[in-house]
Amino acid sequence: MNKPETLARNKIIRVFFHLAFLDLIISLIIFGYGVVTNTVTYNHVEYIFLRIVIPTVINLVASFVAMYVNRSLRFDNAQKCSVCSFAFAVIAGCVSFWNGYYVCLWCLPVLAVLFCSVFHDMHLLFSITVFSIIMVGLSAFYEMMQYPDKYNYYLESMVVVMIVLVCASIVSRTIIIYNKEMQDIIYDANEKKDDYRMRLETDQLTYLHTRPYAQEKADLFLLSAAPEHPVSLAVVDLDFFKSINDTYGHKNGDVVLWKFGDTVNKNMIDNLVVGRYGGEEFIFVFDGGDYHDHINHMNMLREKFGAIRYKFTERNVTFSCGIVTTTFPVTFSEAFKYADAGVYASKDNGRNQVTAYLMPTPDQQA
Repeated sequence: MNKPETLARNKIIRVFFHLAFLDLIISLIIFGYGVVTNTVTYNHVEYIFLRIVIPTVINLVASFVAMYVNRSLRFDNAQKCSVCSFAFAVIAGCVSFWNGYYVCLWCLPVLAVLFCSVFHDMHLLFSITVFSIIMVGLSAFYEMMQYPDKYNYYLESMVVVMIVLVCASIVSRTIIIYNKEMQDIIYDANEKKDDYRMRLETDQLTYLHTRPYAQEKADLFLLSAAPEHPVSLAVVDLDFFKSINDTYGHKNGDVVLWKFGDTVNKNMIDNLVVGRYGGEEFIFVFDGGDYHDHINHMNMLREKFGAIRYKFTERNVTFSCGIVTTTFPVTFSEAFKYADAGVYASKDNGRNQVTAYLMPTPDQQA
């Protein structure tokens, strides 16, 4: 369901009820004035029935039908828009017909035609325009029958009002086209915005997150660490990656990086953010959960990545990892020092392994 159109319908339906009661009050005032000045030329009961009761009943029925349809789940958005527009046209047409001796009221259906522009539906606009023209025609012919001596006046007035209706329809059509073009522009802008954001947040080689995004998330998660919500930061460095670039070329080095990103993405878990920190270095942030699971996940990735075969070399590529877990708030730079130290420890101990630490408390660091 289109939320803006739903809100528009809710508001306009409230206006329908206000218009119905306003029309009733004005009709009563006109009737009272006519009685006082003796301008009501026929039976008062007939006048009340024709000029007050029937229009009020029609207005209220149209308003209640529009309200029922708008609240019902049985009708789709297009049907609700159509019913709402026709209810408006019925109210406007009813006022113009039953009070047709006031020629200026024949222009009320113009409001219904203009209102159609809210719903951006050309077919609905055409239907309401035709319906409004018919109502104006009925108003004119009814008054011609009542006052034959004013035939030419009502005929000319009818033609003028119908021209105004057509002009209003053209204006509504222009508004619909303009709104549609603006929606397309906004949609394209949002798509481009999402694309630019993805490019800013995603490394285009590994399809992992970029350093700024991952570091921002890491800082956010690490500062929310608690005993019941441990957060782990892992740093990964691919082993002997420089020699791969030097020996087999940067193109094949990119293949290794892509394979690493592909391995990580295929084994992605909830509450894990991974980013390319720079070159062949990556950071992993585990937000909550058992820190033993965090360590096991890194070892699982290490084994799967280390088992990959490459066309350009017989050797496998491995990585060294350091991971630190904290149960109290720390900054990214503080945690990174320990995780990075774990990477160096893994390399010093033969590479292709994970070295894990628990973040020392401030008292222990002192």
